[in-house]
Amino acid sequence: MSLESAIVNQFRNYAPLAALVGTRIYPVTYPQNATLPVVVYQRTSRLPEYSHDGDCGAAESRFQISAFAKSYSVARETADAIHGALRPWEQEQFLDVINAIRIGGVFMEDELDLYNPADVETESDYQILADYRFLFGEV
Repeated sequence: MSLESAIVNQFRNYAPLAALVGTRIYPVTYPQNATLPVVVYQRTSRLPEYSHDGDCGAAESRFQISAFAKSYSVARETADAIHGALRPWEQEQFLDVINAIRIGGVFMEDELDLYNPADVETESDYQILADYRFLFGEV
């Protein structure tokens, strides 16, 4: 299982987020006619850790995770639910092993509120984009 799969599973199994988006969780972008709200995730970096013997199996990855919705209040509620889903992984001393992926910590680094205007008002949306840092390793 990949880290991305572990994140998606965490989102789908967190009831408050699942109630908002169901299975509408997409990598990189969402489909043109998707029903909002949706969650979009994108890995922006991966930094493996090395020892004198080479790759030690641990890494740090950064993800941008966005909540998109037709109203700011629903985008905010979805973003808060994303953070809630990741909260169990926030503590570095907490290790959660999910199908050979050990989550060692998750930290929100930044958050940004955006409005994405479209040519047609009904196609515009609100986005709350957060940068998260994941510490993980393969078991």
